Amino acid sequence: MIEDKVYAARSILVVGAHAFDAEVIAGPLAAAAAKNGAQVTFLHLSMGEQGHPCLIPEHYSAQKEDEAAKAAARLGVGMRNMKLRDAFLPNDNATALQVCDVIREMRPEVVITHWHGSWHKDHRAAAQLTQTGIFFSALPTLKRAHPAHTPQLLLFGENWEDDEGFRPEHLVDVSAGFDAWQKAVMEYELARGLSSFPYVDYYSALYRLRGCLRGTRHAQAFAAASHSWNAGSGLFAPPADRSHDT
Repeated sequence: MIEDKVYAARSILVVGAHAFDAEVIAGPLAAAAAKNGAQVTFLHLSMGEQGHPCLIPEHYSAQKEDEAAKAAARLGVGMRNMKLRDAFLPNDNATALQVCDVIREMRPEVVITHWHGSWHKDHRAAAQLTQTGIFFSALPTLKRAHPAHTPQLLLFGENWEDDEGFRPEHLVDVSAGFDAWQKAVMEYELARGLSSFPYVDYYSALYRLRGCLRGTRHAQAFAAASHSWNAGSGLFAPPADRSHDT
């Protein structure tokens, strides 16, 4: 089961386009995994600094970085800020190499990011940057500061802005992390009413809905990478032990 693989992981990386995205696509899962002893890191590609109706981007960026750090502490996870420009995330090789460097440094067994079917250009870019970053990370001949690494599992989280073609293929029990998530997201002004969209109500109800279908109190839904993607990324992994093949 995907759930067993997730909670057996020692290191998990969640890549979000903006601070607050990682918290909603994998926040309860991250808190539950951290409780279980995993090292979980949120990589915020940008702070989402363009999204305040009153504050200038520089001031809102500083506010959101502080909010993200407090939220991460409540979840028990680490945080990285790539400091890219909100609304202008570049989907290019140079940026994907930066993601590759984080993957090689953190050596996650599980990587979670946005589903590519989104009306939000930054979310689409984040999905592609993560996949290209994994591709680069796996290349043994690509010399960087850290050696090559191939994550075992790539998952795409559920986000209300990324609903085009998303299928909730895997429901993961996140009941153990839900209370920590509720406290963590309230560190963000965005969750406390800055936006007209009721983020906390929506995701609280969504995780409960997924939990009803999973048979637990709360759950999060994920789509998995295709079989061809898994086989392709595995080309650069060490050879499998085939001594027991018949």
